[in-house]
Amino acid sequence: MTCAASPQPDSVLVTDALRRITDSSFVPHGSVPATILTYVVERTLAGDDRSIKAYTIAVEALGRPPEFNPDRDSTVRVAAMRLRNALDLYYAGPGAADPVRIRMAPGSYRPSFEVQDTPSPAAAAGESAPPPRSEAPKRRRFLSSPAHWIVVLAAVLAVDLAMTVSLMAVQMRGDTAPYEAPVKPAQKRVQAAEKPASSTLVLERIRQDVQRSYQQQAE
Repeated sequence: MTCAASPQPDSVLVTDALRRITDSSFVPHGSVPATILTYVVERTLAGDDRSIKAYTIAVEALGRPPEFNPDRDSTVRVAAMRLRNALDLYYAGPGAADPVRIRMAPGSYRPSFEVQDTPSPAAAAGESAPPPRSEAPKRRRFLSSPAHWIVVLAAVLAVDLAMTVSLMAVQMRGDTAPYEAPVKPAQKRVQAAEKPASSTLVLERIRQDVQRSYQQQAE
């Protein structure tokens, strides 16, 4: 929020700002700071801010006697310091959104007025701007375009192909597995049966040859 110093803003706005402050608990009605603030604001709006001094505040606003000596009596200085602190606290809290702020610079009793640039309600609430309206028609045009349906069809075909290949692989493994298990033991049994038959025939042939040789020697 930016502010711009204005020597003489609209008197209605300044009066309303003064009322807001004195209605708060920071500078309440009847207190010495509220009396000083009301006096200096009214004198400034009347165009007589040059007469605002510690002596005139004490005598005209606070009712001190004419012999009041501000060098010896620090009542105005202390009250003005309390008023500056109260204004800072007020504008840091409930008065942060006030359109006009009343300030009093240190070392001076003349008030200054700051006109605030009030933001829009959406900006003050920190709301994000709505998306451009052109995005919705773009999405609708894409959904209704042939390219969109080609992409969707390709995705569906890819998923269907992957499921078909996976199902075929499972079926092939299920078809071959029952036949592989009994074949190998059968082959082993055949080979085991053939080995004794072959060895028996060889031994029988050797035995016959040996007997035949013995018969020939006997003759």
